[in-house]
Amino acid sequence: MFKKLYQNFSRLYDKQIDAKGLALFRIAFALVLLGEVIQLYYFRHLTFDKIPYVVPGEIEMWPVLLFWMGALIFVILGLFTRTAAIINYILTVVVVGTISSFEYHMFYSYLIISFLFMFLPLSKTFSLDRLILKLKYSNTRFRYNPPQTVSVLAYYLPLLMGIGFVYFDSLFFKYTSHLWLNGLGMWLPASMPQAVLFDISFLLNIKFLVIALGYITLIFETIFLFTFWKKKWRIPVLIVGIGLHIGILICFPIPFFALGVIVLYLLMIPVSFWEKIFNRNKEAKKRLQFYYDGECPLCNRTRIVINHFDSRNSIEFLTVQENAKKQAALANISMDKLLDDIHSVNNKGKVFVGFDTYIQVFNAIWYLKPLSWILQIPGIYHLGTKTYKYIASNRTTERCTEDNCGYVLPELPANDARFKILTNYSMRDLKIGSIYLGLIILTLLQICVTYNSPLIFQTYNRLGISDSRIIRLSKQITTSVFVPAKTFFGITHHAVFMDSHFKGYNHSIAVLYKTPDGNEAWLPFTGPDGIPGNYLFGPNWIKWTFRTNSPLVNQSLLQTSIRDFTAFWAHKNGINLDDAEFLIKVKKNEDPTEWEYDFLHKQLANPWLDGGTVQWRNKEFSSDIKNIEEL
Repeated sequence: MFKKLYQNFSRLYDKQIDAKGLALFRIAFALVLLGEVIQLYYFRHLTFDKIPYVVPGEIEMWPVLLFWMGALIFVILGLFTRTAAIINYILTVVVVGTISSFEYHMFYSYLIISFLFMFLPLSKTFSLDRLILKLKYSNTRFRYNPPQTVSVLAYYLPLLMGIGFVYFDSLFFKYTSHLWLNGLGMWLPASMPQAVLFDISFLLNIKFLVIALGYITLIFETIFLFTFWKKKWRIPVLIVGIGLHIGILICFPIPFFALGVIVLYLLMIPVSFWEKIFNRNKEAKKRLQFYYDGECPLCNRTRIVINHFDSRNSIEFLTVQENAKKQAALANISMDKLLDDIHSVNNKGKVFVGFDTYIQVFNAIWYLKPLSWILQIPGIYHLGTKTYKYIASNRTTERCTEDNCGYVLPELPANDARFKILTNYSMRDLKIGSIYLGLIILTLLQICVTYNSPLIFQTYNRLGISDSRIIRLSKQITTSVFVPAKTFFGITHHAVFMDSHFKGYNHSIAVLYKTPDGNEAWLPFTGPDGIPGNYLFGPNWIKWTFRTNSPLVNQSLLQTSIRDFTAFWAHKNGINLDDAEFLIKVKKNEDPTEWEYDFLHKQLANPWLDGGTVQWRNKEFSSDIKNIEEL
């Protein structure tokens, strides 16, 4: 059996498909993670300080976060991609590991995908690394075009680890949940004021729709692991998966989670779709003819660079030596002048020289068009013209011939199958074996984590073997992998939106600043309607909604969190903590156990009650918060 599995795995490794989808995934996922890091940077004092702006943390995190942003920008650009991916993974492990009270389930996806990024061939296309390879192995007589295909495993593995294993583990919680087994898994979280972004009662009031969505989600997560890799299931799974997470994006204050999973689903889009999109954009009629000295090494490298960024093939590259005489617009220009300066001709027959040619190049490349406008601004244009003339007059003008270049084609990157490590063992064999072993290890880690879940325990209880020696030993062994699996790979439990999160959660808490003139200003934690405010997205929402607050309020923890949130807000809004008073408001909500018409509207209409006050005096915090559970 294992031999057959390995053979099937090898066949998948050898199946090569276009890399465009993987490259777009690289760019999109790194952008999502970059957005998360930018949010962490803005809230860094809230997240990392002992008391925001009052008692700093032990380590200044802004250099780390800025460095992390830099690494992600390199990943997006595809520049030194492997090194940038390694740096990104290390910083993901370090930063996520230091903010346990703010962590939320998207952090686990960042960990496992960042781990995979270190090994995936992410820069095969849409990358500056590809351009560097072209320049390295090309010369005036040979142009190297690096391969643009990757193994189909590069598409499957992120889907398996980033979605498949997550759904798999969550099922072992959902199938023990009254909430999910009764179709309330979508309705109830979207009906709780403290959990929802908008009032979507018009949808929640359609009972059959929201109950059906709850069951569809449960069924979808059940079958995903067995269907995502099958061609005939790909489009239905893609549509349902993206649809569900667009719903999450609209309903809940976890935008980067929703966007991150949607980006993962991009890997399920057939590669033929991307090929049609990008081939369709290639213009049959060229917008610009670019004439360059075919015997000039610098001119050839310029041609390679421009062609790399010309995604629509809008520019036709022609050597002066072979094509200038064929263009009537260049008839009155001497050969020496054509060789000394870059010339171009647009489709109207107008000639451009030197710096003006580069303006036309940027104008012809759709996403660089704004740059062409900037370069025409007086001052910038004159500086650009002078810079071009300086480079042109000081460049080496000696032509590259057989006699003076003596160019020997570098040895091109070897095919993995041809690169022998041992007599009968190639680099391909090593890579397949390493990936196969790595996948087995990660799968075993997930099985060990999932083993300690409610469904397994309930099954053992029903069989009457939960106290047997072998079961206790298996629990002990599997539990020992929890910390390393979660810390380094994001492999953990995924008990999201479960009964325990909402059962008995019958309150919303808001904080208001009492201004010196006696007015009250709502802090952006909870708004006047009881819905999360502008501060509560992603980890901040988790911190405030499920750790500061919870079904059973811990008064001490509530006090500490209000201290931190008010200190942060006060600094951002120029409020002096030498003398500031904040009011606590509490809204008591109902705790539903079944679908109810217009439930969210009713909760939003509940009145606010007095929950006490907190004060800052000479940067010292004190509180007089009432017992929330007794209100």
